[in-house]
Amino acid sequence: MGATREMVYNPHDFFNVNDRSLAFLPWAHSYGQTCELWSGIAHGCSSGICRGVPFILEDLQKVKPTILFAVPTLYKKVYDGVNNVMETANPRRKYLMQRALELGRMKAAHEQGLGPPMGFMDKLAFKALDAIVLSKIRDRFGGNLKYAFVAGAACPAEVIKFMDALSIPVLEGYGLTETSPIIAINSPEQRSVGSVGRAIGGIEVHIINENGKDCGPNQDGEICCTGPNIMKGYYNNPDATNEVISVAPDGVSRM
Repeated sequence: MGATREMVYNPHDFFNVNDRSLAFLPWAHSYGQTCELWSGIAHGCSSGICRGVPFILEDLQKVKPTILFAVPTLYKKVYDGVNNVMETANPRRKYLMQRALELGRMKAAHEQGLGPPMGFMDKLAFKALDAIVLSKIRDRFGGNLKYAFVAGAACPAEVIKFMDALSIPVLEGYGLTETSPIIAINSPEQRSVGSVGRAIGGIEVHIINENGKDCGPNQDGEICCTGPNIMKGYYNNPDATNEVISVAPDGVSRM
């Protein structure tokens, strides 16, 4: 977590002693162990232990986490559930839900510098619909989430925008078990939907062509990185190690 401190003005923007997570990711995996368990311990956070995947939504109500580490499936489950409710709702309820989400997206776009501020009447409508509609959806996550993390697979942009409309920013990241595991992540102060964010401190990312050289602009290649996060190798398996570890364009660094 120390490397992410270079990405924020205040290190406690990610975690502080008042934060609590609901742990349902396996701590035997590097994502759950490194990002949630060890980072949480380092910052004095607490964690509630989920009883199992079938109980996630119920345990969110009990633990009421302020931060959440998850894969896209969880956020999409709530997204799909809300859309299914809207499709079967009576016309009045459907309109209120659609309008609440529309205003929530407008508010989020302005806060991200991507849209104009809401007018006076829209602000009044948002305040009312936030209490009537959006707060009920936030309660599905326990009602206290200040932001959430997602990794393990690409999270659909429409799901992240849906979460933005609820005033729950989702910080998407990218990495591998072999990179301990983070390469890049969005921060609370710098987010871009559809992006995995900036490389964390001490890590240099290369887009490599088939000749092992850096690609030029608008060229496709393989994502590789150098830094202290790179594994030493697979245990007692040099052949497998040599398949994934190579020398960076500088001719020295491992990537």
